Amino acid sequence: MWFIKSWIYKTRYDSLPFKMRNFTSSYQEECREVIKHEFKNITAKLDHIWTRIQLKDAKQKMHDFHTDILGRSIKVKQPIFTENEVAKYKQNRGLYVGVLFLMIFFEGILYSLMAGMFISKQTLKDMPGIEIVFGLAFAIIFVAALHFAFKSLWEFFEAKFLIERDNLPSVELKPFYKNIFIGTLIIIVFLITNIYTGYIRATIFEGSGATSQSLMMQKLHGPLLVFSIAITFIVAFVMALLEKEIVKKTEKYKVFKNWKRQQKERKAYNTQIRDMLKRCIDRKNILIDEYWGVMKDLQRVFRIEVDADRKDLYDELKEEIANNNIDFWNIDENIYQKYLDVALTRYELFAYGIANDIYIQGTIDNLESKIKSIEEYERKNASNANGTGNV
Repeated sequence: MWFIKSWIYKTRYDSLPFKMRNFTSSYQEECREVIKHEFKNITAKLDHIWTRIQLKDAKQKMHDFHTDILGRSIKVKQPIFTENEVAKYKQNRGLYVGVLFLMIFFEGILYSLMAGMFISKQTLKDMPGIEIVFGLAFAIIFVAALHFAFKSLWEFFEAKFLIERDNLPSVELKPFYKNIFIGTLIIIVFLITNIYTGYIRATIFEGSGATSQSLMMQKLHGPLLVFSIAITFIVAFVMALLEKEIVKKTEKYKVFKNWKRQQKERKAYNTQIRDMLKRCIDRKNILIDEYWGVMKDLQRVFRIEVDADRKDLYDELKEEIANNNIDFWNIDENIYQKYLDVALTRYELFAYGIANDIYIQGTIDNLESKIKSIEEYERKNASNANGTGNV
């Protein structure tokens, strides 16, 4: 209970002529030690986090470059893409995946129907569903080859465009000849195969084709043939167009994605340092207020404001305050030392002796300098982000 503690304090210290300044010095020192202990806990990971931020800065320089299709390292201004461009790229990539599955579905059905041409009837009978596995396997292989062909085609044209635009030696195009030859061959095989299998598909659908007894099926023979060929070519054409957009931007998007991840991680570290500063300042202010409250209680216990032998100094301080000769917003060391023995009479003087401890103020200054560096980085980054992208 406080009244018991008050009685003990009054009994033990009331006769001391220097008790108020002694308590002031003791509680200031105790407050400083408590604040230092909390600061150490709050900033325990500061060095680790700051090292991670510096590593992020080093990685940032790596993401300022991307390698083009000719193998050249090209400096770019991040962010490479705007949000709209990112959304469009993801949409095209999603559509491309959908088209791939659609292509596999169409080709899988075709090859499943044709399984009887390659697998014996006994095998089909002994292994129900083998035709589906056969059809999907062939379809996946065929679509993968088509993907390679379209990718090789657009890479060749992209390389040719860059070589002509930048007046580079035509020999730079040589590494692309092999793939464009293989890709062209695959596309030709695809065209021939699908024209031929389209006819087979139409024949299977109508039973016996032109020799069917059904007049309707004889009339549908031509349209079914055209449709069966056209639907595959249309899907392949869409696949080729989407492949063009993806090939053109994939490498840059990888660089952008890595840069974005680094930014996200750096932002998390920045937030932690800001939080450290806020917590340090909050705890410092709270603890100073608590100890200041204790000093006010001691004045009430001993029923004096200052020690009797420091009354003249206190009167001088009050006179200086009345004449506006002291600016408590800008207390310096000289003023503090002059009125140290009556520091418990003004919150600003009491707090000055705690807040200006070398470790306490140094910790706050260190955090503020780091945050200033963070803010400069963020302003620079925000300036780049206001651009339109440079795809």
